Amino acid sequence: MSETTGPYDALPPIIPLDEPPSLPPPAFAPPPLEAPLLRPIPFEDIEAIPGFWARIGAMFRLVFSNPMELFDRVPATEGLGAPWRFLLLLSIPVFLIMALLFFFVGMGIILAALEQTGKSEGRTIAAVMPLIFGAILLLMPLFTFLGMVVGGFFNHVFLWLWGGLKPGVGMGQTIRAYGYASAFIQIGGLIPYIGFLVQIAGMVVIGMGLARMHKTDTWRGVCAALTPLILLCCCGLIAAMAVPAIIAAAGR
Repeated sequence: MSETTGPYDALPPIIPLDEPPSLPPPAFAPPPLEAPLLRPIPFEDIEAIPGFWARIGAMFRLVFSNPMELFDRVPATEGLGAPWRFLLLLSIPVFLIMALLFFFVGMGIILAALEQTGKSEGRTIAAVMPLIFGAILLLMPLFTFLGMVVGGFFNHVFLWLWGGLKPGVGMGQTIRAYGYASAFIQIGGLIPYIGFLVQIAGMVVIGMGLARMHKTDTWRGVCAALTPLILLCCCGLIAAMAVPAIIAAAGR
């Protein structure tokens, strides 16, 4: 008798041996591999680069080889102390040159004016000038910090005006990136004849880096970085047109 008479009398289904095993359900699929975390900025990566001057050299190598990676590594750490110290270090040549020019040129102009007027206060002013020179050097850290914060703040605000801010990257990270990048830009600005062009190109690079950080369009970041310069040019043009008109009106 070949018919099945109960639930336990049926034959099991035949499983072919040559078919590949079925894949597990999607719920049991292995999770995707995460992207490797980037190391901090070389200047802050004491674990990988213990030496101070070795970290400075690594910063220059990174900027000249892949400047955009600098902006990728900025969010790896927090705080404004490290970019401020790096900016302060690279600002020393700039401040020394500016202070020496102020000291020699300013003192020469004042002494020449006093000699022409026949006054004898030249010695007093000559004694005061070194004090002013020392005060400028003492205030150098404050000027550097304020320049970093104000510059980063305006870049962040103008990026917001151009619709480029994305959630996840705050103003602190923008200030950090601006501090590191502006340190190299001001050094490049000391190059004779092309210093101004280096500064303009540096502003464009900052805009591209900020766009990369905030994951927005590159043109938005570049426009945000160049907006302060455009506003300064517009204000200068307006002043150049308004001053002659004011002088002419006052002479009538």
